[in-house]
Amino acid sequence: MIRTPSPEGGPGPGGQPLPPGITALPAGLGWLVDDRATAIRLLSDDRVGVVASGPVMSLLGRGVPADLAPAVADIAEFAGRIMLQAEPDHHRHLRKGFAPFFTAEAVDDMVPTMREDAERVVAAFVDAGGGDFMTAVAFPYAVAVAARLLGVSSPEYVRLHQLSKRVAMVAYAMRAPDREQVVRDGHAALTEMRRAIAAARATAPDGSVLGTWRTGGITGMTDPDVEANVVMLVQATLETVAGMLGNAALWILRTPGALVDPRAREELVDESLRHQPPLKTLERATREAVEVDGLRLPAGKIVTVRVAEANLGGGDGTAVAGNAVLSFGWGAYRCLGARMARYQAAELFSALAERAPGARLTDPEPEYVRHIRFSMPRLLPVRIPPADAPRQGAHEVTLALTEALEEHDLDRPLTSLEQEVAVLTLAEFGVPEPESPRRLTTIRGWVEWATATRG
Repeated sequence: MIRTPSPEGGPGPGGQPLPPGITALPAGLGWLVDDRATAIRLLSDDRVGVVASGPVMSLLGRGVPADLAPAVADIAEFAGRIMLQAEPDHHRHLRKGFAPFFTAEAVDDMVPTMREDAERVVAAFVDAGGGDFMTAVAFPYAVAVAARLLGVSSPEYVRLHQLSKRVAMVAYAMRAPDREQVVRDGHAALTEMRRAIAAARATAPDGSVLGTWRTGGITGMTDPDVEANVVMLVQATLETVAGMLGNAALWILRTPGALVDPRAREELVDESLRHQPPLKTLERATREAVEVDGLRLPAGKIVTVRVAEANLGGGDGTAVAGNAVLSFGWGAYRCLGARMARYQAAELFSALAERAPGARLTDPEPEYVRHIRFSMPRLLPVRIPPADAPRQGAHEVTLALTEALEEHDLDRPLTSLEQEVAVLTLAEFGVPEPESPRRLTTIRGWVEWATATRG
């Protein structure tokens, strides 16, 4: 298993001793924190905010030709509206506008569609006999759930996410060989995202983020603020969620019997979050001077919390129980979608347990992505035993018929028109029309006939 390590620190300036769990970042940039108690103190302190993009963008604006300065200024103003880059007071204001989408009640309402997405993705995976869990399950499922949340199609979500990466690259333009082109590409991507979001907003389903925005349900925020934080959701709902699912799959599938045990699944999701959080570090910056156990952290310094180490308690190595992990952040900037992410994991592994209880890893020690911040398997090969395939076939056909007929009672007699719809639906699965379709009077009857025919 090959990992890209998170940053390493050293002693303080002049070799001075430092409090336990704190080391100095190179070149006096700031501090690296491993200790849980210290991390919580700093993450809970309003004098410690996020690493703002303003100084970097200001430097970039002075380092490009004059004709590109307006593009840099536009991107900088846009970035300043994103809640994850806003100072604490502004962050709280922006967070309040989006919080209703992530309450316990809101997430509960999302569970049925999460389950549908999980069952669909798992069904295709099982039908194929398995494959790479990351590309066939974790990422497609994360995309599907995030797309529903926002109110766009999955392909459009993927396109928006790719555009958002080009916008994000502008923050690193000063290091690029052709910074001017990075700025041009980033601003073009931002312009296209704005156009696409406006178009999607006009037709987004009620209750989705974009649909609620259209109907005036996001209150207390300007349209540019909402727009910027829609982009933030596009950026924040893929790699971290897919990484969490991949890490959890590794822990669950390499533990005998865990997949079919709901309690074990829940515990192992927690263990994976504790030991292998999808985001390795939490980056903050001191807005004012802060003192920690006699050590003065001057204003304007970076504070990097190593999440896995802090989850394990730091100095004494004692694991932190349950939801108290720092894997979703801590304090004012804790991830709004933490509850949603846990529910996503629960529904996905429940679907996998139901459809493929014999799923097995083909490599219990997979290679991890080489990334300074993200931690997830690069590939996670999973094999589905042939004995699990018939279960999946019946489920796949049932799901297709209930959706096509808008009926979940498997034993209600079907009308003649509904029987014709059933014929057309099953044709998409390569199932030929029966000689006497009128004899198949219920969804259950069609499922039994179709799976027997396919077998």
